[in-house]
Amino acid sequence: MKSKKKIVIPAIILAFFLVAFGSMSWFIGEQVFTSSTQLVTNEETSGVKESFWKTFGIDYDKFKSTYKIEGISVPSSEGDHDIPGDYIYAKGSDTKDRDTMILIHGLGGNRYSNYPVAAYFLEKGYNVITYDQRSSGENKAKYTTFGYLESDDAKDLVYYASNLTQDKAIGLWGTSFGGATAGHAISDKAIAAKVKFAVLDCPVSSMKDMVAAEIDKMDIPLPTEYMTWCGSVVNKFKLGFSYGDADVPSAVADTDVPVLVINSKADQLTPYYMGRDIYEAIDSKDKKILSVKDSDHAQVWLNHRELYRKTMDEFISQY
Repeated sequence: MKSKKKIVIPAIILAFFLVAFGSMSWFIGEQVFTSSTQLVTNEETSGVKESFWKTFGIDYDKFKSTYKIEGISVPSSEGDHDIPGDYIYAKGSDTKDRDTMILIHGLGGNRYSNYPVAAYFLEKGYNVITYDQRSSGENKAKYTTFGYLESDDAKDLVYYASNLTQDKAIGLWGTSFGGATAGHAISDKAIAAKVKFAVLDCPVSSMKDMVAAEIDKMDIPLPTEYMTWCGSVVNKFKLGFSYGDADVPSAVADTDVPVLVINSKADQLTPYYMGRDIYEAIDSKDKKILSVKDSDHAQVWLNHRELYRKTMDEFISQY
């Protein structure tokens, strides 16, 4: 009897430990999941401050009077939400049967955040679609996933644009986590067949790294790797994918779409290695990277105006 007791008691202790560990891990994972998938709200990302227009040198009223802007709402094929956006016609144009750019904003932005870049493409004769990513602006989808689920909305916009044109070019431009959205979108072979080129501006490359960076800021006395793992497990259970699945370099490795990566070695939000890793992962010669030394996150457009535009001109003209 004594020997049986010696076996049973450690087993009970082990079972208790496993249950306690599992419960704690799930609780931590829930907290990480919530904080990483609800980073912005529709209320926080509605409209644009006047200071934004001044920073980017855009006269909003003049922009609206110069270009014909048509509100659109595209039903999501992977969710119960609609994708709200603006369809902007090139100056003097009244047809949708022309080369079209789809612009994807970063975290905390909305479709209006892309208007400065839209002006560049509109002047080049492109029509432009700029839209609200999930949980941003008027897009009511609940979760933010650093471009992974958001890419389904981008794909829907590519299909929308392709149905309006007759063999015209469709391009993608995305910044920050919008760059990750574009990267995941072009990993789809059907989408790659419709997209002529993609520009990824200071792109997020790894959901895992972004979540870990947020955890580090919290200064919690638990290993970051453990907390990230907990969040990934809950994310997999609730949304059907782990943080590792949202890796952009792996997604774009086999893409047939020509890709231009733009990034900065001074970027603290999406560090230089993120854009570099995406660029190096692409197994194609149809790629280019522009790296500067001194710009903060997503500021290359402002700080290196001529170089940014010249690089895009040269890259896009090839395709």
